[in-house]
Amino acid sequence: MGFQNTKSNLDYNHPIRPPSTVMKLDRLGSFHQSRLSFTRRLIDDLKYQKSKIEIYQWDIDNSGIGSAIIKIALKKETLSLVIFCHSINDEERTDRVIAEKWDMTFSLFRGIPNKNELNQLSKNLKIQESGRHNSKQLTLSRANKSQRIFEKVLNDLSIGKQPSEKLINDVGYLVRTTAVYGNGKFGIEDFSKTNGHIFLQKPFQAEMLTVYLVRYFSIELINFLAKKKGGKKSVILSKHLTKHLGVGNATGLGMAPFLVNHQELIHQWIYNRETAISRVFSIKRLNKKTQNKIINYIHQAFKYSLQWKVDDKLQSKKIKKLNSDLKKILQNKELTKLLNFHYPIKRFFNFFKDDITLETQEILNSIFIEPFPELLEDLINNMGAEEKKSVLISYTVNDILEIIKDNFNWAIKIDTSKPEENYCFWYTSQTKLEPRLGITKKDAGIEKQLPFDIAHQIKQAVNTLNKLPSNMTAAEVMINHPELRNIIKRVIINKSMPYSEIQNNLIGKDMRPIDILRCKLSFFGASKFDPKSNLWTRITLFQGAPLPNELRKSNVNDWLFPNLSNV
Repeated sequence: MGFQNTKSNLDYNHPIRPPSTVMKLDRLGSFHQSRLSFTRRLIDDLKYQKSKIEIYQWDIDNSGIGSAIIKIALKKETLSLVIFCHSINDEERTDRVIAEKWDMTFSLFRGIPNKNELNQLSKNLKIQESGRHNSKQLTLSRANKSQRIFEKVLNDLSIGKQPSEKLINDVGYLVRTTAVYGNGKFGIEDFSKTNGHIFLQKPFQAEMLTVYLVRYFSIELINFLAKKKGGKKSVILSKHLTKHLGVGNATGLGMAPFLVNHQELIHQWIYNRETAISRVFSIKRLNKKTQNKIINYIHQAFKYSLQWKVDDKLQSKKIKKLNSDLKKILQNKELTKLLNFHYPIKRFFNFFKDDITLETQEILNSIFIEPFPELLEDLINNMGAEEKKSVLISYTVNDILEIIKDNFNWAIKIDTSKPEENYCFWYTSQTKLEPRLGITKKDAGIEKQLPFDIAHQIKQAVNTLNKLPSNMTAAEVMINHPELRNIIKRVIINKSMPYSEIQNNLIGKDMRPIDILRCKLSFFGASKFDPKSNLWTRITLFQGAPLPNELRKSNVNDWLFPNLSNV
């Protein structure tokens, strides 16, 4: 145990940070993975399930074309990842979701497909959204080989040489997914039908398992191809380098509206994270072992920041300052003394917080949570939310105005008449049904904008509500003023779920969609955020994660901020 797990050592009265502090894009865009992230929870669940992962079928030829099935046996059911490898030209390989050809296509399947099901999958997986899919399919995904690394690693292994550690670290993956669809999309199984399957019911569990198995497949594939190419002189990738390989992902605007559209869920995620931080701040004393763990995690984060390289100028600047902050913390003579005080984590954070960036503050929060899985179990298992289509409508006009006054003051302060506060608009692409961002003065289609102008809707609602009888019910307002239905529903939800609303103007000139993406991706467990613009980013998932044959180890989930020490 990291501490004496008794009431005498905990004080749960430590307040959690208010939404006005947390729900700002600059802070949300500084979040890092933590024990609450879905990749981390998956690994714990795979251990609990005593899962056994193995190659069930391998029909891949010497050039890497063909099919394979990876079987995963859990306590009460068997799943499989069905894989097809295709031949495509370099110019057909792209990060864009609108691509029509991929090196590999995948589906997480309930059970093992029979011959007829496999034939159907072979015809439809390669065309992804355009295919007719089986209700036993839980996910639909595709990936491309990394052009920066795949062939170089293959060539090195085939001649008996381990690839460059710098190359492995700089890229961090052999393949990169461009989408992992789930929850009934394109005819695959709706997750509502997983009732009774505790393993699958947790948020994004099927998607994260798909990515984890894609990682395993990419490693098996590179070793297989190296042996076929080099014969006896070939070697397999060392365990040291294998564990540092994750799966890449290119994520764009399609993910951003999720945080706007799923108020209950995003509240649950962030409220649980803030509760976790509050709990560790409430620990009265730390033993020496846990003090050393925290210091070691800061060392790991420091090494991780040194190896986190991106081209984006703003993010590079943030990483450089993160590195500088962590170095100063580690060199501070008060470091050990701070962890010996009463409420040591709280004292530690407050001692440094005014002199460090948001990026550093949030990486420290991930570190502080890390040593205490026993304190977080209820939170980790409660990251889902039951999203209701309706809200209580017994609120009156006066009630709604009071909620706006208390919870939406940030919106009231925005001068929505200024051009810079009406700079852009969100819409859905007719071609791919994916969210896009238009420039108000430049692009057509503002009449089809998505209702993400929350601050503007709040202003409109206040103007209208002030003219109505104070005792009129929300139901009556919605009937007489249907244009206010969306915002009144959001206001009512925010009353009981205050972490459900991003407190920035989402159509303003200063809005950076990349911050929305990073917030969501941090809960997925992403690392090495690599922004390619304000609109999309590359990331790595499962870098440093245990391999399938390591899932039963006692310290299986100890892989926060992986780094290659020799790079």
